[in-house]
Amino acid sequence: MVQIDQSSTRIPKYIPIRDSLAHEIESGILLSNVKLPSERTLLEQFQTTRVAVREALLALEMDGLIYRLDRRGWYVRAPRIIYHPQSTKSFMQYVSEQGYVPSTDLISAEQVEATSWDAKHLDISVGSPIYSIWRRRSINGRPVVVEHLRIRADLFPDFLAQSLTQSVTQLMADEYQCVLTRAHINLYPTALAEQQAKALHVNVGSLGLYICRSNRDQHGRVTDIDQEYWLHDVLDLHLEAQS
Repeated sequence: MVQIDQSSTRIPKYIPIRDSLAHEIESGILLSNVKLPSERTLLEQFQTTRVAVREALLALEMDGLIYRLDRRGWYVRAPRIIYHPQSTKSFMQYVSEQGYVPSTDLISAEQVEATSWDAKHLDISVGSPIYSIWRRRSINGRPVVVEHLRIRADLFPDFLAQSLTQSVTQLMADEYQCVLTRAHINLYPTALAEQQAKALHVNVGSLGLYICRSNRDQHGRVTDIDQEYWLHDVLDLHLEAQS
C-alpha cells in the first residue's frame, strides 16, 4: 500500500498518484508496453477515490507516458519514434533503424476516379484513375497509425496486383524505377474520427497527429498523397533550421 501525504488541500488528489506512477515509469520499474493495474487496484493501492485515479491516468496519457486501448486497459508507452518530416525514408525504414519491428495491415484497396481534391493535390484532371489504399501500421504489434494513400494510376500500372503490405516507397523504386526525391508536408494535432479510432483500438475523439505528405519523383512529378492519422504519443518530431 502506498502512503501519500494529502494533507495540503491546495494540491489536487490526483497529482501524487500521477507523480508516483510517473516515477516508476521513468525509472524503469514499469517497463514499456506493460499493462498497468486496474483502476480498482490503483484505488486501493493509493487509498483514494476513483475520480482521482482516473484524473491521474488521464494526466499521464496527456504527458505521453501511458496509452489506453479501448476495453483493454492502460499500458506503459514505449520510447517515442524519432521522425524527420523532411526525410523521404519509409515507415519500414525509420522504424526498423531504431530497433523496432514495423508491420502493416491492408484495410482496403481499389481504383477510383479522382475527385476535385485529388486532382488539385496530384496535379491531374478530375476523373482520372487513381488508387485509393487504406492501411493500418503497427510498431512492435501496437497499432499506431492509419494511412490513406492516393496514388496516380497512370504512373503505376497494375499497382493493386502488388503486395501492398510492404513499403510503398520501396515498391515504387523496385518495380517502377520511381525514386521519391522530395515531399511537401503538412502536420497538425487532431482528434481521431470513428474510422481511425476503431482501427487503432482507442476511443473516438482521442488525441492524434495528422500528417499529409505530397511526394514527387526524380522527374518532379507528384506521385501520391499520403494522409496519416497517428496516435499522439508515438512520434518525436525532429526538425532542422538554418539561418
